[in-house]
Amino acid sequence: MNELFTVIIYAYNNLQYLKECVDSVLEQDYSNIELLITDDSSKDFNINLINKYINDNKRINISKVTINRNEKNLGIIKNLNKAISISSGKYMMNLACDDKLHDNTVITSVVNCFNKTNALAITGFLEWCNIDMTKSGEYYPDRCTMDYVNNNPPLNLFKLLCNRNFLVGPGFSYQRELINKYGYYDEDYTLLEDYPRYLSLSRQGCNIHFIDKVLVCHRYGGISSSPGNNEEEIKLRAIFGKEIAYAKEKEINPYRNIL
Repeated sequence: MNELFTVIIYAYNNLQYLKECVDSVLEQDYSNIELLITDDSSKDFNINLINKYINDNKRINISKVTINRNEKNLGIIKNLNKAISISSGKYMMNLACDDKLHDNTVITSVVNCFNKTNALAITGFLEWCNIDMTKSGEYYPDRCTMDYVNNNPPLNLFKLLCNRNFLVGPGFSYQRELINKYGYYDEDYTLLEDYPRYLSLSRQGCNIHFIDKVLVCHRYGGISSSPGNNEEEIKLRAIFGKEIAYAKEKEINPYRNIL
């Protein structure tokens, strides 16, 4: 039997996209999935309706359903760490509620890649999509990035990441062994999960494999990509910018001697 694979869907006040995200997990051809939804105290989160929808639509590939709702807002990092702590899978993937898996072979492809490479962490491509999830045919990052990641030691990746983050967070997958060896996400951050994690892992010698596959349809309009100008978006972008600066201060500056 295939090992259990946990898809962590993390949500906060964007539940209008949850059904589409959940459907992309239910439609996977992998046979042993834990669907774990963790909500960070959204105003309109209705666990009964969500449970009913999943139970009415899930297939035999969904071995376990776990739904967590935080009583107060924790921020992305603490919410994600809490989900990891209650998850059951050998493998895990992070998936924001406003994104979705690109096609029904994503999880099978990731598991096959884990088995083939023995990697502890896997990243891949995303496809940019409009707000209505219309696919654009534009992918990120480019194939040169994939070749560089897979053909260089982790320290070289760290040195290049010090200039900027060119790896994506959506669809980032990892084995539980990664958590056991390198720990949970750094809770000094509130919103920024991918850049500090990639810097820390590569600096410590963790091989991150880049799979030759589009993993996620990424809806344009998140904190890092939206030019939105309402008060909450401005506030979140300000926090996001400060955390990028803090990541450089914490994850790069103390290690200038190895650059």
